[in-house]
Parts: sequence; C-alpha cells; structure tokens
Amino acid sequence: MKKLILIMTILLCQVAATFALPGYTPFVPDTAGEYVYYRDYSFTHETYIGILNYDDTSYQIRYYTPANRDFAVPEKSIALLFSVAPEAAFFDMTGEKIISDIDPYGDDVDILNYLHDILYEFSARRIKCDELGAQPVFSTQEYEQFGGNVTICFDSLIPLFNIKSIKNNQDGNLAFTCVTYGRIINAQDTSFEDFKGLLPSKPYHAPTVKKVKGKAKKFTTQDGQTITLDSNWEQKMDNLWMFGEEASISIATIPGYFEDNDVNTLFVLRRITESTSGSYTDIENMELSKDPKKYITKVTAHISQPDNNKVVYVIKEITTNPKAELNSYVSIAAYEDNFLEKSSYYTKLLKTFKD
Repeated sequence: MKKLILIMTILLCQVAATFALPGYTPFVPDTAGEYVYYRDYSFTHETYIGILNYDDTSYQIRYYTPANRDFAVPEKSIALLFSVAPEAAFFDMTGEKIISDIDPYGDDVDILNYLHDILYEFSARRIKCDELGAQPVFSTQEYEQFGGNVTICFDSLIPLFNIKSIKNNQDGNLAFTCVTYGRIINAQDTSFEDFKGLLPSKPYHAPTVKKVKGKAKKFTTQDGQTITLDSNWEQKMDNLWMFGEEASISIATIPGYFEDNDVNTLFVLRRITESTSGSYTDIENMELSKDPKKYITKVTAHISQPDNNKVVYVIKEITTNPKAELNSYVSIAAYEDNFLEKSSYYTKLLKTFKD
C-alpha cells in the first residue's frame, strides 16, 4: 500500500532553482534532479540512454543494456558525470568523470564516445529549434546515426533537450524514443541509476465484474473541494482515500507557478506525470486529452514498480484555469488487475469530484 500511496504524491517544487542547458531557453524551465530515459534502437540489442541534471553545471549520462541470454548479451551499465559552462552559447563540456567500470579492450570506449556524440548532437539540434513553445515541433533533418533522413519531435513536456522521439523517414520506424522521465528528490534517491526498463503492461479491456456496492458519502477538504465515495473507501488524510490495498484517490489544489498559462500548464503536467521514488511512468504509451473550454487535461498512464514487480494504472486530471487562483488536481491509482476489473467504477467516481 505504501508504494501505491507514493504514486499519488504530488512532488511540486519551488520554481527558484530553474535553469537550462547551454545555448537556449526552454519554454518550460528545467529544475534540479530532472532526468529522461530513451530507448535507443540504433543498437541491435535492447538499450537505454538516460540523462540527469543535478544543477546548471553538473549532469550525468548513462548507457544501460539488460542481459539477454538468447543472444549472449551481458548486462552493462556505463555512466559518465560531466560539467558544462552554463553561460556558453553552445554545449561546452568543462569536465568529466567515468563512474562505472570500463573494459578498455571491449566496446566500452566506443560507447563512451557515442555518449559524447549524443550530448553534442542533441544540444546543436535543440539550439536550432528556437521556435519550440507549447506545441510539439516536428523537424526533418539528416542524422546519420539514426538512418539518415529523420523526423525529430521536440516537445516542451520532455525535460532537458526536449527531444521526445526520432523517427527514420525511410522505414517509418522509431530510432530513438522517450520511455520515461522523472526527478530524483534527494541525494539518496537512486531512481535514475536503478532504471532497467519498464515492466510489460496488459492491454485495456472492458470490465467484466459486477458493480461495486456501498453507501455514498460526500467528502469536503479544507480547500473546499468535494468528492463522493462509497463505504468501500477509507479516508486516510484530508485529501487521500484508500480502497483496501488495491486503489487510492487523492485530490489537491496546486498554486500557479508562472503567469503564462501555457507554461504553467505544461510545468504542472510534467510534475504530475514524472517518475519518482522508484516508480516509472510509461511516457511512450501515456495518453493525454484536453478540454480547452474547461481548462482540463486528463492523463491516463501505466507506472512500473520494479521492486515489487507490479504495474499501476493511473488517471489524473488537472484544471489550470487562468482566472482561478489555484489549480485543481484529482487522481486515482490502482494495481493493474484491479483497475482492469473495475475501470468503469473508478472512472465514475472521478466524475463526482468538484473543485
């Protein structure tokens, strides 16, 4: 149950520690501890590339491939700490330190060179994409490493270089794609270096069980928000309810962080969808839908919890009305099997939320 409650926690931070990689100003400022992981299809075996920022000068890039006995591929992790000149007009690496074991006689040196190339290439291509704002930008470019003619999707929701995916235009296949992003919350948080890929999730299917019965009760939080839940739910906090150990519902108010509503919406959306505390949001398959008239953004996503080998389904909604002093937030999380059995029941409960 503890891991399920962690899924519901909104880790919104103060905006004071915002910055950007050298050479450009992002539409949504980056904050300390943010990271992004990509699946890199340019390798013949399953491979991930992760990039983490500690502050405006210190970063880490990590290569990881899991073991594959069928193809005699050993598990490998290569990590490089590096520093940059934050005020430079281009990517200027001022120092580096390898923090993993390196085999000088294998392909580890080539991988390190590749990681360097990724950083310089991504920086140069992001700097040229100076028109990036609230909407994704699709840019056709030549990129030999990923098959020649490609389309790069830049998206302000993605931290750091804002690259969401790279698609090979000749075969239409993804060559490089964001699988998750997140934020470490302190020096003891090992979520970045622990990432080893996402757990497989089951496809959605219509619920087959009977309707859950229980006497309805309206709850009102200190902020004046209300939600109507049946007697199966136990209130654990002012704004948190549990259905045994299988599901939880949370509601909250979120202050505005930026005067520009588009910036604020994307900043909050990044916060409520980011991976944290060893739980990883499946960004590639995350669904976003918007109701512009009501200023509501709905998120449906799968979250991997590798330490207990479980997948959590979440539905989250935020309302970012520029006329309102506070934004509203409601979220439900349930373990995969329970959500698939009761999905219509859970979604109906969310409709009782009023801010």
